[in-house]
Amino acid sequence: MPTITIDGRQYEVEEGQNLLASCLSQGLNLPYFCWHPAMGSVGACRQCAIIEYKDSDDEQGKLVMGCMTQVRDGGIYSLAAQPAQEFRGAVIEDLMTNHPHDCPVCEEGGECHLQDMTEMSGHTYRRFRGLKRTHRNQYLGPFINHEMNRCIACYRCVRFYRDYAGGDDLEALGRNNQVYFGRQCDGKLENGFSGNLVEVCPTGVFTDQTFSRHFVRKWDLQTAPSVCEHCGVGCNTAPGARMDFSSRDENLRRVVNLYNRDINGYFICDRGRFGYEYANSDLRIKNVLIARREQVIETTGRRKDKLHREIEPPAALELLASAIVDAQRGRRRLVGVGSPRTSLENNFALRQLVGPGNFFAGLGARDLELLHTLDRIQRDPRISIPTMPDIEDADAILVLDEEIGRTAPRVALAVRQAARNQQRDHARELKIPLWQDASVRQLRGENTPIFVLGSSASTSLEDIAREQRLASPAAIASFAGRLAELITAANGPTTGDEAGSGRTPLPEDLEKLLRGVADTLLSARRPLVISGCGSGEPDILAAAGKLATALADKQGSPCATYLACPEANSLGLAQFFEPGEGTLEQLLEDLRERDSVDPPVTLLVLENDLYRRLPTAAVEALFDRAAEVVLFDSLLQPCSRRADLVFPAAATPESQGTLVNSAGMLQRHYMVYEGSGYIQESWRWLVDAVNDPACREAGIDTSPALLRQWQHCHEVTAAIAAALPCFRNLTEAGPDENFRIEGMKLARQSHRVSGRTANRAHLHVAEQAPLTDPDSPFTFTMEGVQYAGASPLQANIWSPGWNSNQAIHKFQQGVGGPRRGREPIPRLQREPAPMPAWLAREKLVQEPGQMYLAPTWQLFGSGELSNYSEAIAGLTDAPCAQLSAADAGALGVAPGARLQLRLPGGEITLPASVSDHIAPGVIAVPVGLREAPDLAALLPAAAEIARIENPEPVEPGESV
Repeated sequence: MPTITIDGRQYEVEEGQNLLASCLSQGLNLPYFCWHPAMGSVGACRQCAIIEYKDSDDEQGKLVMGCMTQVRDGGIYSLAAQPAQEFRGAVIEDLMTNHPHDCPVCEEGGECHLQDMTEMSGHTYRRFRGLKRTHRNQYLGPFINHEMNRCIACYRCVRFYRDYAGGDDLEALGRNNQVYFGRQCDGKLENGFSGNLVEVCPTGVFTDQTFSRHFVRKWDLQTAPSVCEHCGVGCNTAPGARMDFSSRDENLRRVVNLYNRDINGYFICDRGRFGYEYANSDLRIKNVLIARREQVIETTGRRKDKLHREIEPPAALELLASAIVDAQRGRRRLVGVGSPRTSLENNFALRQLVGPGNFFAGLGARDLELLHTLDRIQRDPRISIPTMPDIEDADAILVLDEEIGRTAPRVALAVRQAARNQQRDHARELKIPLWQDASVRQLRGENTPIFVLGSSASTSLEDIAREQRLASPAAIASFAGRLAELITAANGPTTGDEAGSGRTPLPEDLEKLLRGVADTLLSARRPLVISGCGSGEPDILAAAGKLATALADKQGSPCATYLACPEANSLGLAQFFEPGEGTLEQLLEDLRERDSVDPPVTLLVLENDLYRRLPTAAVEALFDRAAEVVLFDSLLQPCSRRADLVFPAAATPESQGTLVNSAGMLQRHYMVYEGSGYIQESWRWLVDAVNDPACREAGIDTSPALLRQWQHCHEVTAAIAAALPCFRNLTEAGPDENFRIEGMKLARQSHRVSGRTANRAHLHVAEQAPLTDPDSPFTFTMEGVQYAGASPLQANIWSPGWNSNQAIHKFQQGVGGPRRGREPIPRLQREPAPMPAWLAREKLVQEPGQMYLAPTWQLFGSGELSNYSEAIAGLTDAPCAQLSAADAGALGVAPGARLQLRLPGGEITLPASVSDHIAPGVIAVPVGLREAPDLAALLPAAAEIARIENPEPVEPGESV
């Protein structure tokens, strides 16, 4: 490592790094604006000036920009030299000539990088008295506010949005002192990572519009580390909360990124950032509800729906306890339905209460088969599950029928960075440092080879893909199978084995592509295969696994393979069941068979909207066969209409638990704030029921009695680790409630939190004692460890002089490195086993002339919880049937026509949409939407068009 001298002190620094990053890595404070650790240097702001000396005899030195100067062994520099300080002060004084004096009302106040750098540069008095430049602000959609007058032209916004995230609707317009950063016209920012502008911008040009609705200063927010609940990637987040005074209980105020190098780095997607508003929804359940038994006036609603009234928790727990007692005495059967969107602790508690034989996954047969297929592939020793830096380092990528821009957005962003690896390799050959971003981007050459195959076009990757092909799922599975054979044969003839018999013939364009993809993957040093559950076809997953293992056999080392799960704990839930067990169809069939001979059934549904899992008729039949339905959930969702008893469950920021992401990582999320009313974790309701006097007097001593021993979340975690071998290292996911640093817990509130003694003054003049948290290593107050360097659990990223999120470099092992003190994230301890041969056999065959109904997923609209977020709900589209132009012409379907589609599971009618981004023979249907939740349960499927109702033609001159 080179040794450099800064202001008379020697430091060992990373070779090839620039001077600014080296100073920051050593804990030195050097101001900057345009540089960002994920985006490199462009030298636009001139704020990081430093004096460089030729040798020890040079007393004058020369002024250089730290972000554009590479360190050299033996280099001598000075941050404190007066010329450097004066230059930095002059630069920021010039920037401030047009910046408004609105810090007291600016939403960036208290976490503003500009404030920090102004103080750091010593510019405390403004001499400029002239008129300031002004701009008109734009409407940028429901997520982002625009205040262009605060801009200092650092170019960070467009560098992130266009160069890093691939957006094309935000630009630097104008010139000289009138540069305008915005869109050519008002409108929503179209890129799915636009919310990161809020954190990337060093001033308050782009601010969180959802945060503005219930604004509070950063120092008054209460934070704790959490995990995003909106997809299977498992991005780390830092939700911020504060007691609400509007009587709406909008306690959760915002969500920001929490740096984790292996999973999300510096950025999260817009669904993860703005989907949090479901926790503040008017549909939140805050009190226990019970179905009314008295006769009420009939309405036009469905007759099976129940009307509810509030009930005190002790009375509700007594009812649930009575059901538990009856089940123990054989007079009743308890059946539990788990959920892939809630924690392992909640699922395990329900499993323990009802017994493994009466616990079901809350997923349909196809969804659970997908997860078990994915699990079996990941168990193969030849499969390596990559981290985000691994994905960004890939030199050849194949994506098989998974629109990761919508199902795993952070993975798509990592793939976008991998696209530049050939450009980076060229830069290394030319001895250009990779941090010189502008220079590297000027190098010509092709992108890293990225091949994308899908039944619908991948809009998030189309500009970086070398080849993107539209094909039916059957053709994609056949392509992957043929590709695996080519790789196994190492450029020789295909084996023509039994797996290939009966496979779907490849279209001509795929046949031509086959050899080129095989050669590219064989020549790659770090190939990456990406697929997932988004297609709904296990054969796609199996084909991806077969291809990855063939590559691993050829290169002699495991092949990086990322397989995306649909929900936050999908992979964790699958570990509770053996393949072929625990499906909702099995539960329905079981209830049908035992209907006349068994005792009545109490169905306990855990945080799951079953109408998203099965066709509506099947869900209704399931509820009809249950004598009683008990629902634990955070929101009034469709299942609550059929529930006899509803318990308010905590949302992710209101609870502590463990989630397993698509990579098998076990991640703990902690309670940020206490929910309103009687909200608590679902497992606590079950523990309370077992501890009810009715259960204690009955002398229950079987498996439900274990719940009585649980008082803290980590006791549930320990029970899971003891019961299931794959979770044996689960306790390593986070410290328990006894964790202390010098006798202190970690503080959720900052040391500057204000008004805490007056929060409840409108209710009572006496100050109330602060809440205590017996379950975690955190306090609900400002008392405790504040410094983020003391523990990686601290989510309040602050350091003296660094109030903005840029303070994270103070707590990293070098800029962009892992956070100091963070242990490796534990992973599932699954028994390694080669992927079964039968798993890779291709069964998916599309008959000639058959229309294939394929599910497509939306970034905004397909998430179960984010659909209840106010900002996101306004962006969702209505369900439709999307056809290719060729198919629409052949079938005589006009845009706007209504299609009646006959499926094996029933018939659906949808408006038609004609698109150039759909494969021939495929009808793509957006799924997961609140307007038609059961579409996902019906797809994928072979479809027959039963009827076409084209719109009436409009005569010339006639108004529409």
